[in-house]
Formats: sequence, structure tokens, C-alpha cells
Amino acid sequence: MRFFKHSANTPEQFLLQLWQHNQGAISRTLLASEADPAARQDLKQDIFLALHQSAARIQAAEMPRAYLFRIVHNVTVDHIARASRQQWRSLEEEDQQHFVQDCPSTDVDEQQQSQQLMHAVRRLSPANRQVILLAMEDLDAPEIAEILQINQGTVRVRLNRAKTELLELMQNGR
Repeated sequence: MRFFKHSANTPEQFLLQLWQHNQGAISRTLLASEADPAARQDLKQDIFLALHQSAARIQAAEMPRAYLFRIVHNVTVDHIARASRQQWRSLEEEDQQHFVQDCPSTDVDEQQQSQQLMHAVRRLSPANRQVILLAMEDLDAPEIAEILQINQGTVRVRLNRAKTELLELMQNGR
């Protein structure tokens, strides 16, 4: 569903509905950004706190979904910057299985492709990973530009580069 319709009266109710509507996309973004389950949970809490603090602004925004993803993006970028000084560990097999089990797909081939895709997405350069994750959540170039606060031409260039890099990673099985 591309557009979010809400019936909430308060900013907090609106935020909760928006969160619930986009929870899958937020979870996928978290999984692609953080391999450690405990750190991912901390990041999720940080994001929700930042969203809660901006609830009224999100509700008043012209594009609330884009505003939500901008906050998710900013908090995630801050998290990655803090964590870059620490050693990253690869996503454990059980964590990968947990993600795949949460997908609506029950077909094993599709589950394996989902695992390969998430592995490849994590290997993308940060700029390419940002745009491809947002595009994978069905956000268009204007929305992505708003979230990342860059122009639409830059978004399109990054998307093309990300798709090329992702295709290469998927074909090489890296």
C-alpha cells in the first residue's frame, strides 16, 4: 500500500498507526543495517524514541511516510557511524533464518533468494544501500530525495549504481 490513510486524533496515535503500517519496512532496514540482534533492538528503540519526539511534526508533514523514513535513515546513519569504530560481525545463520521465516514466502527457493539478496544488500556501499533499501520499500525518487535530502537526479544515479552493484554481487554469489 503506497499511501497511508490515518484516522488518529493525537500525534501519538498517528505515529503508532504509521509505525504499524511500516513496521515490516523498518524491520528490513534494521536487518540490513545491523547484524547483531541486541544492537538491532537498541537501534529500533532509538528510532522509535526519535519518532515519538517528532510525532507532531510527522503528523503535520506533507509526506509523513517520507518523514518517518528520513528519521529512520538519520538514526541508522548515526548508529552506523558510532559502530564503525567497533568490530562488525557477520549475520549469524540463525538470524538469517529468522528473517526469512518472517517473510510471507514459504517457497524454499524464494527464501534462499531472500537470504542472498539481504547478504548482497549488506555488502553494498553505504550510499547505494541507502537508496536501494528505500526503493525496495516502494518509495519513489522524490520520496527518497526527500528522505536523504539530496536531489532526484542524484537518487536516480545512485539507484542505477546500486542496481548494477547488487546485480554483480548476486551473480558472483558474494
